[in-house]
Amino acid sequence: MRPRVHAVAVFVASLALTPGASAQGGGSLAGSVRTAEGTPLPHLVLVLEGPSGPRTLLTGPDGRYRASGLEPGEYSVRLSISGFVLDPEPRVSVGTDEARLELSLAPAPVREQVTITATRGDAPGSTVGVSVRVLEAEQIAQREPSSLLQLLQDVPGVSVARTGAVGHQSSAFVRGGESRYARILVDGVAVNQPGGAFDFGSALPLELERVEVVRGAASSLYGTDALAGAVQLVTRRAEPGVGPSLRAEAEGGSFAWRRFQGGTSGRAGAFDWNAGLLRLDTDNEAPNSAFTETAGAASLGIELGGRSALRLVVRAADSAVGTPGQVAFGRPDLDARLERTDAVASAQLRRVSDTVVHQVRLGLALTDQLSLNPLDSGSYVPRAGDRVAAFPFSDFPDPAGFGNDSRRWSAGYQAEVQAGARNLVTVGVEGERETGRLGSGSGDVITPERNNVGVYVQDRLAVGQRLNLTVGGRLERNASFGTRVVPRAALAYRLRGGEDATIVKASAGAGIKEPTFAESFGVSFFAKGNPDLDPERSRTFDVGVEQRLFESRLRAEATAFHHDYRDQVAYTILDFTTFQGSYVNLGHTRARGLELSLEAAPTATVRLRGDYTWLDGEVLVSTSDFDAVYAVGQALLRRPEHQASVYAGFEGRRVGGGATLVRVGRRADSDFVGLGITENQAYTRLDARVRLRLGHGLEAFVVGENLLGREYQEALGYPALGRLVRAGLRFRAAGARP
Repeated sequence: MRPRVHAVAVFVASLALTPGASAQGGGSLAGSVRTAEGTPLPHLVLVLEGPSGPRTLLTGPDGRYRASGLEPGEYSVRLSISGFVLDPEPRVSVGTDEARLELSLAPAPVREQVTITATRGDAPGSTVGVSVRVLEAEQIAQREPSSLLQLLQDVPGVSVARTGAVGHQSSAFVRGGESRYARILVDGVAVNQPGGAFDFGSALPLELERVEVVRGAASSLYGTDALAGAVQLVTRRAEPGVGPSLRAEAEGGSFAWRRFQGGTSGRAGAFDWNAGLLRLDTDNEAPNSAFTETAGAASLGIELGGRSALRLVVRAADSAVGTPGQVAFGRPDLDARLERTDAVASAQLRRVSDTVVHQVRLGLALTDQLSLNPLDSGSYVPRAGDRVAAFPFSDFPDPAGFGNDSRRWSAGYQAEVQAGARNLVTVGVEGERETGRLGSGSGDVITPERNNVGVYVQDRLAVGQRLNLTVGGRLERNASFGTRVVPRAALAYRLRGGEDATIVKASAGAGIKEPTFAESFGVSFFAKGNPDLDPERSRTFDVGVEQRLFESRLRAEATAFHHDYRDQVAYTILDFTTFQGSYVNLGHTRARGLELSLEAAPTATVRLRGDYTWLDGEVLVSTSDFDAVYAVGQALLRRPEHQASVYAGFEGRRVGGGATLVRVGRRADSDFVGLGITENQAYTRLDARVRLRLGHGLEAFVVGENLLGREYQEALGYPALGRLVRAGLRFRAAGARP
């Protein structure tokens, strides 16, 4: 409880500060620092030079700064950050009254990334010391992805696997962790199923402002599920100063691909809005693989006056996809399918003062999934080349279907406080209620409930002009495993400043994950839940260096990491006579590796990016006595040792385009049908796109995926989609963004 008491004391002391007071007998200077898009830049070091000598200032939680007791005269301001341009060096005259200087930072050729997920507040990425990648709206538009999974695969440290084509079950693995080891957030609301699982299969890139991926344990801020990292999707908002606009697009292509999308955004007085709808249909090539989805997203903001604002965000999707099974090894199941409805809603009330930002947030995430298999498709003997399974596989029809429904209600309060001259303290409390309904309509159904509460504190400290420290922790009370404390610390040290900056970064943290509903509350005799399970745990650390060159036209980054995952929940047979089974904390794996990134802007119209990940993952304590792929010493399932992506793009006045080459190396896998295949082959995929602006807001585009026509399987037995070519028209009225 000591971290919470300390946080409350700091918070109360900070509220007692009087931000408007100035020293007697001198002038003062105040203002704010924001990006060109209006994003505030807190905890940013400014150097003020003039008659009072050099003075170091720190921006507050809303990017505001203030200096008092200044002798009259002319002052200049310098920044201690790279990735932004402040040219010419701003100057201001200070007299006996308060002077103001508002600073708007233009992006450098390779711009600085501003993240909210790494610290739960706006922060320049180079100051937090944590490994983070931010995919902004422009980069998402350039990629023209058919699914969210494509965007994640381009991020270093992240590998993906999909059981077929768009819409089919999809997983993302962050730094060698299991697919349930990353906290998935939508506008601040966790959308993982209880226990951490999240299926990216139906996740489409609809109305996204940015996607943020934090690598490294983030449980100090987010609690359960964030063992390996966190992924946050941020819904698009109306751009400041832009009037009402409309956008619409339609495209068609291979495999009966048809997609229609439209939206609107704008501002009117105290209101701003952004809303969009999407409809996608495709047959996905293989028998019974067709996927359909209708989705929508909306964001509404209301300025309440007094520097307060309310924002409401809603996202929802309804989809259906056929699930033919491992058609590479046998006959397809022609009647099995998955029907799914997902929705997330959030309401955030935000109040800003010079030294404190208060936030109150309410959230709801739900998913209703129904797996249907009404007919018996008969048995088959799996085959792959010369390999033949020793026993046949049978279909297991369930006319009533298997339901997997869950709800997560959440509420929280957070304050960012400028505490003293060098500290930006974040304190918060949040509660979560999880409910579910799991099981077959013709069998056992469980309806579990679980309540969780967490209190967290974080201190971002600037030491001089070069060093930024971030230290924090969270006290988590979980209804399944009790109370745990999870800490995190990070540093960013600027060896050299200016446009060709050199920054050394390091972070270390702990993570926790609650059991799934089935693991804690299952009632089946053969898989009975264990209410005494401990949380799965992680210990992670990384160290890296970021280098900018050629006046920030080139940014290179290298990061070495080591993640240790302990107490992994495993199924075990308690009695081999009756085959009664349950769950225990047993598994232990390790993942270490190297991430390399390179980003360049050689000209105003050309962008280059390259990312590479080397992963050395190993099973240290097995979670299974029956499958050799989980044996001690084996590599981690579906996590490649080598993975790379290279992007080259250009944006001219009328023509734009680009290409992405993805290379995924060999990786451990299992056929799970008795064929004895334990390795999946490497593959290379080339995606490309071109856009032609026709005038009057109209644009034509062509996108190709897997243009080399390679045959491969991201998960053994499930052939990936062949060459997909789609083309369409896009219309944007005045004021609309890509």
